[in-house]
Amino acid sequence: MAAETSSAAAFRTLCANHVRGALISMGVGAGIVFLVTVDETGGLRPGHILYGALTGMLAYVFCAGLAWMFRGWLHSPRVPEKAARAGLYFVGGVAAWMLANAIASSLGLIAGPLTAHSLARYLPVVGGISLLVGLLFFTYDLLQDRLRASVERLKEAEFAEKELELARAIQQRILPPPEITGDGYRIVARNLPARFVAGDFYDVFVLPDGSVGIVVADVAGKGIGASLIMATVKATLPFLAAGRPVQETLREASRRLAPRLAKREFVALVLARYEPETGAFTLANAGLPDPYILRADGTVSAVVVPGSRFPLGVRGEVAYDATSGTLGHGDRLLLVSDGLPEAPVAGGGGEPLGYERFERLVAGAASLDGLIAAVKAATEPTLSDDWTALMLERRA
Repeated sequence: MAAETSSAAAFRTLCANHVRGALISMGVGAGIVFLVTVDETGGLRPGHILYGALTGMLAYVFCAGLAWMFRGWLHSPRVPEKAARAGLYFVGGVAAWMLANAIASSLGLIAGPLTAHSLARYLPVVGGISLLVGLLFFTYDLLQDRLRASVERLKEAEFAEKELELARAIQQRILPPPEITGDGYRIVARNLPARFVAGDFYDVFVLPDGSVGIVVADVAGKGIGASLIMATVKATLPFLAAGRPVQETLREASRRLAPRLAKREFVALVLARYEPETGAFTLANAGLPDPYILRADGTVSAVVVPGSRFPLGVRGEVAYDATSGTLGHGDRLLLVSDGLPEAPVAGGGGEPLGYERFERLVAGAASLDGLIAAVKAATEPTLSDDWTALMLERRA
């Protein structure tokens, strides 16, 4: 039913365009004859005006008919379309003029049939006018088609932008709140996408034994595809982490992801398990930058995990290692994606910020928002990659 309605609408539009074109041609023909035949006293010959309108209508019909008959030839890549149409318009206009002369002469609208002398004199003029008017019609149609195509592209772009905005809103809703407070800890997280939807994500979940799982991850690529992989990993990771050490959780996640991801798809991820009562944590790293411990006395140290650090999904079986530590009261654990330390320096010609400079910014930042502000101040204003950071602080 929808296809039939669309076809009917297209047919009505085509008919309306041809009727409009024929009326314009009739007006042009009548106007030209009026300018040629009006005498010095301002007199008007209605028969000649009708003759001009008839010529214009027939010219449109002939030219449109020839263009339709030779449409395959006109659209051939080996034929210059504008030059080919010029020939058709010339022939169609001249043929229409000769037929209009015969009809007008038989109806008495003009004095009589053309003589050979008049035919030779007027033929180039009529052909030239037909050529000019036909090309004007053709150019107008081209401009109209381009305008219509531009409007359609704008509509599609607007629709796509609304869809991306919706996807971004949905993605933000499935992320945990940016601030979470529990007994013995406070977590602050920030997620800044380079595009509408991010491939980075973070997660915080409470495990059955009372420990808290903390995740920061970076899915290869950006946009919708990366966000779909992100949603899958985020949904399955808490179930895999229940009852497994962090290194075994990453191993199982990689084993499950490997057959489902394409060749260049993977997930770089850091997973930590935090014990609120004691401040102890264990941490495994699958391809993200080293986390940092920010001690209450102002010292900063990287948490380096030995062994394999392949991102999830690169290989089916990967033996990950874990490292352990303890946070004292007021100590903080910082997890970041590589978008922050590898952000291009402002005016640096694409040179990245670097991990040494980033560590100095970490040491000088009083809060997570302060760290992000410091990185923004030192780098290009437009994000080239997603930024995600999570800071866990042990509290009494």
